[in-house]
Amino acid sequence: MKKTRSIHIVAFFLLWLFISSLSILVGCKKKEVIEPVDYSPVQLETTTFSDLEDKTVTLNGHIARLNGIPVEDYGFLIQKITTTNGEKEIVVSLGKKATVGNVTLKYRHNSNFELGDRYRYTLYVKTKNGFYRGEPNTFEVDGIKINLLEDKLVPNNNKVTITGDFQFLSENIKLYYQSQYQREHVIPYQVGSDRKSLSFIFPKSDNFYHGNKVSVFLRVKDQSGYASNRTIANIEVLGVANPPVKTKFYLNEPIPIRGNAIKWDGMPMSAPFYMLINGKKVECYHQVNLYEIESLKGGKFQLGYHNGKDSVIFKDSIELIRPLGSNIHFTKKVIHSPSLMKVDGIDMYTYLMNPEKASYYLGKHSIAHFFDSSTGSIETFTVRDVPDGVYTFGYSSPYYSVSSTERVEVRTLKWNTPADLTKFVGEPFTITGNFIDGQTYSVTGNGIYEYPVAQDGKIQFALPGYIIGSTEIQIGYSVNYNYNENYYSPKKQQLYIHNFEVTSITPLKGYPGDVVTIKGRGLSQINVTLGGAYATSVFRSSEELRFIVPAFASRGKNEVIMTMHDKTMKYKDLIEVL
Repeated sequence: MKKTRSIHIVAFFLLWLFISSLSILVGCKKKEVIEPVDYSPVQLETTTFSDLEDKTVTLNGHIARLNGIPVEDYGFLIQKITTTNGEKEIVVSLGKKATVGNVTLKYRHNSNFELGDRYRYTLYVKTKNGFYRGEPNTFEVDGIKINLLEDKLVPNNNKVTITGDFQFLSENIKLYYQSQYQREHVIPYQVGSDRKSLSFIFPKSDNFYHGNKVSVFLRVKDQSGYASNRTIANIEVLGVANPPVKTKFYLNEPIPIRGNAIKWDGMPMSAPFYMLINGKKVECYHQVNLYEIESLKGGKFQLGYHNGKDSVIFKDSIELIRPLGSNIHFTKKVIHSPSLMKVDGIDMYTYLMNPEKASYYLGKHSIAHFFDSSTGSIETFTVRDVPDGVYTFGYSSPYYSVSSTERVEVRTLKWNTPADLTKFVGEPFTITGNFIDGQTYSVTGNGIYEYPVAQDGKIQFALPGYIIGSTEIQIGYSVNYNYNENYYSPKKQQLYIHNFEVTSITPLKGYPGDVVTIKGRGLSQINVTLGGAYATSVFRSSEELRFIVPAFASRGKNEVIMTMHDKTMKYKDLIEVL
């Protein structure tokens, strides 16, 4: 019976495991992600024609969009325009390797074009999704033959001459140029006496910028009023830069780039246009910042430009205004090593821009610049391992070197053993050394934290009242408060502190409010009670303490008890309160 029950349990468990696994498989089925398909049409533009001669013509178009669909065929459709429109379209294929951009076909007709004939041409692209056409354009055989000019020019009222055959050019045919933003402008022109040339002035215009492509074309109208354009020139605009108005600049001062067809915005000029700095090509914006140019050295530079056609070097060099050492001042004329040295008058922003590109020195000893944003115009430097001496401050950058006229004295902290190594508690020690007046020093030891300020080349301090007996001290100072860095002279000194002692108390009788004087050594920190009542002191020094007979002291003779920390002394005589 038990065996049958066990078999049932196992069978039930296997069934549960199968159902759970099936649920997991169904739940973990990967969700199908449907990528959206862009079905927007191919975008085409049928543009200009040129070089119309006996039986040849150049047709142009532009593929603006292909949508990533493979091209099966592309090219131009050409059809002669007749009154009956009975002419069949001629398909001129350019193959399958179409890309976004301009398309050009040098079409050769099967016979000479005849004067007065008109043709319609259209750019097409065939894909698996359909057959796409651009808007049609036309050309007319007007007898005008043009040698298309492809040139790079500076727009400076240049005279441009086109050669060809202009026998059939009439007065009603206008000449246009198309600038950026697709705006058309009429320009006057002259035809040579032999009708073999056409000349016009390429205007100086604020609408032209380096790299612009300007199309110059004749607009021809037939008897029906239909207009077609005949391109005679494609001109790429070249910019020219003028020499700067001044030749001396601070390092942080931008050099403005002005000239013809030069952009004044913050965008770079279209390549190829470079400023030349000592022969080095620098991408051109509306200004040049010398400190941004890598590997640039020296304080004098030859400036010029290259516009893709000409390289021009300006006659006058650019010179950096050098810093003056007389402008550099130390906030302290004496410092320790190690320490933070503060210097004013460097004008880091004007003369260096990138502090990490310069090297800094005290004399010939290298020091590091320490960035401290809280000091305004004052720069901070870390002085370490600089021997005692008097030094000038200087720095060397890729552009120039400068040295201060002022000098700073460097001292490694040294101090002398005091003549008296034994004091009573509360009495000051005086230590001489090469201390800097006005600087705070640190006296430390076992439980000792004193911070005297140096005056007249010495420091004075008293040890706490709980320091009794022999103790050891070291003397140092704060180097960098930002990083809690301190320096201590390696010298250590043993001192001995005696507890207080009393030699006399007078008078030994008095009324409440009378003054009693205690004399002895180390009295400045003691507390006094008379007959158990606290006595208020009116004067304290190491050798004398005066207190007032308490009003609450019992009449008659009372004990005088003096305490300081763990020492209690009962005076040998009693004081009588009257």
